[in-house]
Amino acid sequence: MDLSDVLNGVAAQEDQQEKTALPTGHYNVVIEKVDSKTSETTGSKGISMQMRVFGAKFNNYVIFDYMLIAGNEAALKYSLPKLKKLGALCESENTASWVGKKVNVNLSLDKRDETKNIIWSYQSVADASEEPVSVSAKSNITTSDLPF
Repeated sequence: MDLSDVLNGVAAQEDQQEKTALPTGHYNVVIEKVDSKTSETTGSKGISMQMRVFGAKFNNYVIFDYMLIAGNEAALKYSLPKLKKLGALCESENTASWVGKKVNVNLSLDKRDETKNIIWSYQSVADASEEPVSVSAKSNITTSDLPF
């Protein structure tokens, strides 16, 4: 198949160096990596996660989250409830079993660095066994389309 018409003007992946963040919103993701990390600056221990968006406009976009498990009390009040929610969504508090699980994230732009996102919360995906599908709206609605 000749892709020249489709790919005309598209930069090769290695040429797309600009780092951008996702717009504020909710995204379905698959958890790809979960690692324990120690902050080089504070020495605090945490969980680092890599997730990949599926479906929708930003399919295959990679996002990250870092949540403390020991250290700063104020940060723990934010991180530990998120980790507890992830444990419930993944049906295990063992992070090794989270890889491959699908969840929904609520994120926004980091006000200090708009090339990064902040994940505020995790929710369940409506039906995690199926990939989201595109939905097209009907352009003309008639009275027969109304449920009453």
